[in-house]
Amino acid sequence: MPYDVFICYKRLSGDDLAERLRDALGEEKIGAFVDDFDIPKEYKLTEKWWQYRDQAITDCGTFVMIVTKGFEKSPQIIHEMRLAESHRRKFMCFRWTDLKPEILIDLGGQKLNLKDIQQIEFRTPADLVRQFFACYEGEYQGELAEITKHISKPQFTTTLKENPPPLVHYGITQQIQNTEYQRKLPDVGFYIRSTHDRPIRARVKARVILGDKDLGMEKGEYRNGKYMGYYNGKTPWNLNPYSIVFGHFSIPQECIQSKETLTIEVRVSLEDQNGQTFEYLPVAFTYIPKSNTWFFEPRSF
Repeated sequence: MPYDVFICYKRLSGDDLAERLRDALGEEKIGAFVDDFDIPKEYKLTEKWWQYRDQAITDCGTFVMIVTKGFEKSPQIIHEMRLAESHRRKFMCFRWTDLKPEILIDLGGQKLNLKDIQQIEFRTPADLVRQFFACYEGEYQGELAEITKHISKPQFTTTLKENPPPLVHYGITQQIQNTEYQRKLPDVGFYIRSTHDRPIRARVKARVILGDKDLGMEKGEYRNGKYMGYYNGKTPWNLNPYSIVFGHFSIPQECIQSKETLTIEVRVSLEDQNGQTFEYLPVAFTYIPKSNTWFFEPRSF
């Protein structure tokens, strides 16, 4: 369903604010989208979650930014802002009063300083709600695309080392894309999505850990005599702008019946068109047998 308002927020520092604003708007029959509340829970850690979120931005009337600590560092917030800008959504920017107005956001190689656009300060959740209704549908709202007037190239020559890293999202999932069906072990699904505006290459390394036993990297297979190493970093995944690639692989048979904790560690490295490489930090996904799902863990082994 189309929403009147899309609420863009930093989950760790702004989830209570987003929830409070959503509830207040709901009482006034204003449909507000907050990802953690409005996306079905069964889509968690699947591509459908991101599709649902992006569609809400595409269909919304107003894009609301709740700027709290760390807002500008979130790759997902940057993606949401860029998508809203491309669809010329109306925007409102609310900033927690303890933060300075000078907040620099890197929108894919271009810099936006929030001090150059109109901000509304708030201190408490109640204050945020009051400020919203005081400004909603008033003269305050503007085209989010208008912020590009305030985006400027750096005043110095950018070197390769100063280029921002490409943005991707990846994960382990048993959900088979665009269906209601799930994979069963030893078959494991993988997806990687580019939110970058230029073509990039990705190399993926998947390592299986069963209990305290390291079963090592996933080995590639041969197709028609050609070695395909999609999950041990040998073969690059070609990612065009804003594209998503799905894949799957098999884990060792001993993982199926074992009562030990099953975890897959994933390492991803990216290469841009200039040949510069970017290493993402390794993260882990732990299997939950009862629900046949994976729990994301921001750690490595």
